[in-house]
Amino acid sequence: MAKLPTDINMDILSRLPVKCLLRFKCVSKSFCSLLDSQEFIKIHLKRSIETNSNLSLILSGTPASILPSSCYWDGKIFSASLDSLNLGVELDHPFKNCKGETLMIDSCNGLIALQNDENDIALWNPATKEHVMFPEFWSDLKDNVYVVFDGFGYDAVNDDYKVVRLIQFGTESVEYTEVDVYSLRTNSWRRIRVDFPYYSPRPWNGTFADGHVHWLVTNNPEDDIANLIVAFDLKSEEFHEVPLPHLENRNEVLVMFVGTLSGRLYFCCLYDHSRPVNVWVMKESWTEAFSIPRRVGDYVKPLSYSKSGGKILMDNCEYAEDEDDIDIWELFWYDLQNQRAAADQVTIHGVPQGWRDTIVCVDSLVSLAAYAGSGVAGREGRMS
Repeated sequence: MAKLPTDINMDILSRLPVKCLLRFKCVSKSFCSLLDSQEFIKIHLKRSIETNSNLSLILSGTPASILPSSCYWDGKIFSASLDSLNLGVELDHPFKNCKGETLMIDSCNGLIALQNDENDIALWNPATKEHVMFPEFWSDLKDNVYVVFDGFGYDAVNDDYKVVRLIQFGTESVEYTEVDVYSLRTNSWRRIRVDFPYYSPRPWNGTFADGHVHWLVTNNPEDDIANLIVAFDLKSEEFHEVPLPHLENRNEVLVMFVGTLSGRLYFCCLYDHSRPVNVWVMKESWTEAFSIPRRVGDYVKPLSYSKSGGKILMDNCEYAEDEDDIDIWELFWYDLQNQRAAADQVTIHGVPQGWRDTIVCVDSLVSLAAYAGSGVAGREGRMS
């Protein structure tokens, strides 16, 4: 391959999984230089996204020490290839040996933003095992913090990865909201001056799609269910509103949430067990993509399309009737054409049972050092 033109080498190598490419770095200096180049990294990532390949399901225990299942996870995070989904491999994440609870904020281009309640945030590439710790943030927060929720994504215009943090202050209710943005290129936090007249009925972290981080919010502090989506543009660092799809009986919705499918924002809402789970996808406007009959579970979440696009991987939970029991979680492929479960439930061996969080992450060679400098792990930052 060394005698082939560089563009042909890139085309061939861009079709291979990250694990193989990492081994190939040992072949020669020229190979290592090619695979480390930003041009190749972006070509490989683009092909993976376009072909819906090199995807991994990342699973972690939900950070809630009062839940009976939390002891089974013990801060562990697992990965399973979306092509097979039969074996979970424990990952050495940045907060594995830290105290406190760790949760996944979101995934973008192979990077995962992790939050630890005692050590704040880290960006981590599970495929390359590279990570960067954020500069300290919590030291100057006031005591009357009402709720904090984050979002993570990629600013394609400035070629930068950013985390946006919304801090709502108040004692018994929200009095005002502070917005802070972390830039990987500067490895620093800064406060931005924007108006945020919204409230979060459920302070879930944001979802990244199409250059924006999205949250379900309400503009009425008395509402207990969202009535719109607010999107933060990572380029302009401004908010704008996204209306919800038309819902005939919004007051009867039990749970609604947003996520991403093949890079597109989706909206999902759950009613009682007699009604199906409806999923809308944002293209130029909301389009009802599919509807799935409600299974026995109390929680249903779409995760990823299959490579062919004919099936979708669903995460399903049945809450335990007794608080001392463990919630039952299962994965299954749903056949969109035939409108039925495609096969028996998916079993990932080696992964604990019980309450968990799941995200889909593309395996990539995206280098944190290329953005934040060499020796990024533990690198000091600054607050401005």
